[in-house]
Amino acid sequence: MSQIKKHHNLMLVDLKEDVLVTTSIPPENHAALRSGFAGYPANPRWNASKFCAWKTGCHWRKALIQGEMVIRPTDSMLVPACEENREKQQPQTNKWLHFPTWAKQILGHYQTA
Repeated sequence: MSQIKKHHNLMLVDLKEDVLVTTSIPPENHAALRSGFAGYPANPRWNASKFCAWKTGCHWRKALIQGEMVIRPTDSMLVPACEENREKQQPQTNKWLHFPTWAKQILGHYQTA
């Protein structure tokens, strides 16, 4: 039986200044994800889900350094390198919309409420 992953709860996470990623990691673990991506050590008081988020951040940082992942210049998204090459072959048609600015404005409105 084949397993199909459905990503219904993907969220936009700001890993660091001008680096965005979509993930299904719950919001309560985003700080641990950012911590792992920044290269900080794990907190021994974290539960298993926070530790997994931290580990994911570490893997993404390592993949970025090794060139397996890249930051797309058009929208500052962290994506696999093979996806970046595919994007170069199919140029975007909506050049007028700068996605990170738009996303940060939306997120800012939700966080202030």
